[in-house]
Amino acid sequence: MAPTLPPGLGHGSLQVLVLCPRGQALQDVREQVARWPVPAQVRWTSDPVEALRLALAQPPALAIVDARLDRAGGRALVGQLARWRSDLEVFIFDDPPAEGLRGQGSLWHWCELPRVLRWWASRHLPSQAVPDSLPVPLARAA
Repeated sequence: MAPTLPPGLGHGSLQVLVLCPRGQALQDVREQVARWPVPAQVRWTSDPVEALRLALAQPPALAIVDARLDRAGGRALVGQLARWRSDLEVFIFDDPPAEGLRGQGSLWHWCELPRVLRWWASRHLPSQAVPDSLPVPLARAA
């Protein structure tokens, strides 16, 4: 499958929006994005309202949302982003549930972040320049 370049790729750097408390996932995101064959800028906030403002000011190609913030008000952000731009991919991450606790399922666990970003890059960026571009099957977290 040929990559589908994200919107706005030809207009400066690719924007990646990260919404998580205390920026704990930021280093992992930056490490993966630094490997991409296109210039990219990672923008972080812990505030869903600020995230929407950032997304409107400079549309991201990809958004990464912490599920805990999603439950605390980020769900409105995810819905607004989806209505505003249907081609925007929003990945929601969470920690695996503690032993014996039954919680709401998450699309991805934080430990899967590097693999998910490599998979996204292989779908959207030129494959000959994406490190680790071998196809990686992805399974959703339970």
